[in-house]
Amino acid sequence: MKEKDYSIIGYFRENARVSLTKLSKATRIPVSTLFDKLKDYEKRKIIHKHTAIVDFKQLGYNIKLQLLLATDKERKEPLKKFLATHPKVNTVFRINNGYDYLVEAIFKNMEELDEFTNKLDEHEPKDKKELYVMEDIKREEFLAHKENLGVIR
Repeated sequence: MKEKDYSIIGYFRENARVSLTKLSKATRIPVSTLFDKLKDYEKRKIIHKHTAIVDFKQLGYNIKLQLLLATDKERKEPLKKFLATHPKVNTVFRINNGYDYLVEAIFKNMEELDEFTNKLDEHEPKDKKELYVMEDIKREEFLAHKENLGVIR
């Protein structure tokens, strides 16, 4: 990838809804080129989806849980499937260093959390560490162009 590609991706990281016309003015790259590049990034799976970062507390989801999970080899796939399909699970990473998965799950209240924990315990994780997120300090900023905020809004 060229420096121009990183720049274009940076603008989309900052605001995925920016119009190609505004982006063209900010980057001095023709709209047609930007359109072709965006389609290419999607085809090559450099960009997987266009999404919004949501403040879940504003929507009444006051509990954000990060879980470190370790499990036995024979339980890995069923646990992975459970985590990948559970509606309260926001993100799942496969990790190492003694753990198998890092999970972010979001709940409105303790009852929802308790229900999730009970179902999770049915998969008999070998080790489980629960970390409650108090505040998001920085989220989804890598490669974003903070210095260009005023240019593309």
